[in-house]
Amino acid sequence: MEILQNLNDERGLTVVIVTHEPDIAQYAKRALEFRDGKMKKDLLIQDRSIASEVLPTLPAVDDDNVDLIPGVVPDTKVTPQ
Repeated sequence: MEILQNLNDERGLTVVIVTHEPDIAQYAKRALEFRDGKMKKDLLIQDRSIASEVLPTLPAVDDDNVDLIPGVVPDTKVTPQ
């Protein structure tokens, strides 16, 4: 998110993120809400989350216990080629 915010803030690039997660939408400057293929809301985000400030507050990830997809166990076998 930090990279995307920097591209938008520093270079003026438009970044479009599609999400169903309100917490992810808080990183944007603006949120558009669609329903049944039509735009229903166009909101300016008042208290925008800044990724570079949020990242240091997140807990560390234990690589040995990461569920990439909840409920799916990753295949740890290496197949020789």
